[in-house]
Parts: sequence; C-alpha cells; structure tokens
Amino acid sequence: MTLDQMKMAILIPLISVISVAVIGGVIGFIFIVLYKTTGLHEWGAVIVGMALVVGVPVAAFLLQNYFDKQMAT
Repeated sequence: MTLDQMKMAILIPLISVISVAVIGGVIGFIFIVLYKTTGLHEWGAVIVGMALVVGVPVAAFLLQNYFDKQMAT
C-alpha cells in the first residue's frame, strides 16, 4: 500500500464521520429552534422530519431520472 492510498484510507472515513455529525447537528438545531419558536412545538419537528423522509428519496429519484436521460442522449 502506497502512502497516498494510506492517506485516503484514513481521510475518506474521517470526512464521512465529520459530515454525518455536522448534518445531524444542523438537523437537531433546526428541530430545537422549531420547538422553541413556533406554536407547533414537537409537531414542527415531526413535520420537518416527515418532509425529509419523503423529500430526500423523491429528490434522489428525480435526479437519477434526469441524469439517466442525459446519459442516454
């Protein structure tokens, strides 16, 4: 294993863990702000969570179809 491969073997998982922690922190912050600043309280977090659960796969599906059509032409 070369030195570059060793660096990448450490760097990629480290970046992945940091990315997941940052995204989780941001979503948690959004949930807390929704709870404290809106009249919806915990329902605000439920609504945003459901939007994420439905929206992310729909967006991935639409993007996949778009890029599949781009590659076919």
